[in-house]
Amino acid sequence: FTGSDRLDGSAIVYFTDALCKISCEELNNPVAHRMFSLQKIVEISYYNMGRIRIEWSKIWHVIGDHFNKVGCSPNEEIAAFAVDSLRQLSMKFLEKGELPNFRFQKDFLRPFETIMKNNQNNLIRDMVVRCIAQMVNSQARNIRSGWNNIFSVFHMAAADRDQAIVELAF
Repeated sequence: FTGSDRLDGSAIVYFTDALCKISCEELNNPVAHRMFSLQKIVEISYYNMGRIRIEWSKIWHVIGDHFNKVGCSPNEEIAAFAVDSLRQLSMKFLEKGELPNFRFQKDFLRPFETIMKNNQNNLIRDMVVRCIAQMVNSQARNIRSGWNNIFSVFHMAAADRDQAIVELAF
């Protein structure tokens, strides 16, 4: 996993795709859920974040889809782990800033919107709003194309049926 940054552009995408499939199998195991591969996905994301943006966007396309699924898991422990992992990766990604005319932040932050929209668990939606608020508080100067996603999450939170989540949006 630590050497995944040495794979070429297409190999890392295949590797990531295979790891996401294994992660799905582990998480869907009815006897015992395992988060080993999900943790490894987070690790390879860190190791490969320095790739050129076009390669990184192909990797993130696969990983982002996986986070969309995992973050909407009916299993609260799995969904919470996914949201927290996504928060950690997003904070690291936002530290890098975004070049003019690029829209990678928009793609990177999209799973937060998807999870907020599709996961009906109040704890998970609360966690999403808190993660977004933390990003704004600590990385506002680096956010560019990600603002649309951020405002979308806050808009959904403001319309939520849970009063505590509504209050977090303000």
